[in-house]
Parts: sequence; structure tokens; C-alpha cells
Amino acid sequence: MNWNESLGKSDKQSWKMFRGTSMRTGASASRIPRKPSLLWVTEVGPIVSSPIFAQGTLYVSTITGRILALNPVKKQIKWHLNVASPLVSSPLLHDNILVAATYDSWIKGTSSIGKNLVFGIDTEDGKEIWGYEIPGDVFSSPCVVDDMMIVVGSINNAVYALEGSSGNLIWKFETGGQVWSSPSFNGNEIFIGSDDGFLYCLDIDGKLLWKTKLNGKIRSSSPCLSLDEESPFLFIGTYNGGMFCLNQFTGKIRWSKQIANPVMASPATMKDKAFFATSNNNVYCFQVKDGSRIWNFETGDKVWSSPSISEFDAVMFFGSLDSHIYGIDINTGKQTWKFPTMNMVDSSAAIANGMMFIGSRDGLFYVFGSETAPPYLG
Repeated sequence: MNWNESLGKSDKQSWKMFRGTSMRTGASASRIPRKPSLLWVTEVGPIVSSPIFAQGTLYVSTITGRILALNPVKKQIKWHLNVASPLVSSPLLHDNILVAATYDSWIKGTSSIGKNLVFGIDTEDGKEIWGYEIPGDVFSSPCVVDDMMIVVGSINNAVYALEGSSGNLIWKFETGGQVWSSPSFNGNEIFIGSDDGFLYCLDIDGKLLWKTKLNGKIRSSSPCLSLDEESPFLFIGTYNGGMFCLNQFTGKIRWSKQIANPVMASPATMKDKAFFATSNNNVYCFQVKDGSRIWNFETGDKVWSSPSISEFDAVMFFGSLDSHIYGIDINTGKQTWKFPTMNMVDSSAAIANGMMFIGSRDGLFYVFGSETAPPYLG
């Protein structure tokens, strides 16, 4: 196993894809105040996807089909691109190319083209470099594999691997159901869930290594991979309320938990803990080794936002459909912070450069961090 620490934890300065890295741990090396201050809020349009950040630039995509490059320090828009088709998948940054994908029929009755694109955009000027047409909507957020390949799932029951610099198709793997889940990659294998109830493990050539049947659809929950070399685990949730821990090598289920409501969010992991956000309004913390519950925290509504963690500060941030953003101590499960927005928050937070970024369905985009203004200003 050629473990690469950078696959498992996002560095201090960047958060380049959904969940931070290709192992989808949701963990960042960046410090963030446990009670962050609101530094900037700007109107961009309703957001479901999650933001990404690198080299001082923040990238945000909206349900209304806009992609924006923002400078959160100068509080300016660098460029914006209108793709005229809803964007719900989170973008990805790879070699100065921003990769995004459309979900054309997201807003019922407004399908404009009936086809969808995965496309690469020049991060300097927002111009499209390449586009690959997919005959199914894309909710899945793309993943970088082997530093050159972009892998993404589609509603037309398939997983696609595209060449990162050109968008050319390398391979396609078909499943027995829609693929909403986002792929993850541990340096050797690719993992992805499907509506057919199977969790799939593929090699980098798209060949099946193993598949494990879980207790129903794997919807928008994405495989979260641990960095433990002794016993590498994988965490995943299901639409039927299952929370599973599997062995990455064999696909064997190590432990599972059950609730009555769907698990739509992607799990997070940090050292000996695994975190699951659920539609029964709770976030759960389990012991990785045996699945014993350490704590659970209840919000006012479903939690579809995937938790993001600052490792150094041991604090986790996520949104809830109760229109609030929460900060939780990962060791105790106690609330450290809570912030109100004006609509549901199912976007997941990005943590980088001492800041936390998150969008809401209220059309506003929020940037939090350390307040540097003099204390007498309030």
C-alpha cells in the first residue's frame, strides 16, 4: 500500500475537491477558530455543491448554472462563467484546470439541453478548455486518480474515467443503478457506491476488484477512506439508514449501524473516529475499531451536509436543513458555535488558509475565519 498522506488530509492552504482530498476524509490541516467570525458574505445564487479553494482563489458553483472564482481576502469576483445548466456536483481543481459537471434536469421541467457535460475550465480566465458529453445527469463530484485521470459517476448507471488535460474518455464502468455517490481513491483503488446497493472497488484501469452488497441504495453518500495502514477502513452510508465500516482490501463488512432514516451525507474520519451525518437530524461519532458510539449531536432538521474537520483544532463544521451552520468539538460532541442562514444548508464546508467556506440555498456564500478588526468595533 503506497499510502500518501496528502491523499488523506487537505493541506493548510487548499481544499481542491469535495471532502478535501481523493480519500474523502473531510479533514484539513488548516487551523480555524472554534468560534469563527463572519468575514464576508456575497450573493451568488442558491448552492447545493461544495466550494473548493487553492492559491488564494475560491471556486463556487450554483444551481442556476454559474461558476464563480472569488478572492475572499479582497472580497472580489475574479471571473464568472454561466453554463446555463444546473451545477450540483462539487468542482475539482487539477493542474490549473477546474473540472465541473452539470445536472441538467435538477430543476423540474426546465431541462435546457437534455444532455450533460463534464468540462475543464482554465482557472486564470474562466474559459472552457474541454468538454465531455455524458447522457445522464451528474450529481457525483469528480475525483483525481493517479494524478492524471478524472473519475466521476452518472445517473445513467455508469462511472466514467476521463483524461484530466483533454477530457478524453479512458474507460467506462457500468453498474446496475444510478450513481450519485462520488468516487474516492486511496492511491491504488477507486471506490464508489451505486443505487443498485453495491459498493464497488475498481483498479485504475476500471476493472472490478470486489463489490459488496449493502442494505439498499447508496445515494449521495461517498466512500470515506481511513489512513490506517494496519487495517484500512472505508466508511459509507445508505439510503436505508445503514452506516457501514468495511475493509478497503477485501470489501468485508467490519461493523454496521442502523437508523430509520437515510444517510445522504458523506462520512468523515479522523484518527480513531468516524463521523456520520444523517436524516434523523443527528451527527454520530463512532469508534473506528469496533463501531461503539462515542457521542451523537442533534440539530433541528436533517443533515445532508458532510462534516468537515480541522484536525489541529479538533472542531467539525457542517450545515443542516434547519438553516444553521454548526461547529462541534469532535472529542466531546458539544456545540462550539452556531450560525443562522436564511435557508437550508446542504452544501459542505471547505476549510483552508485559516478560513471556512460554505454556501446555502439562500443564494448567499459565507466566508468565516479570524476577526482581525479591532475589538472595539464589536
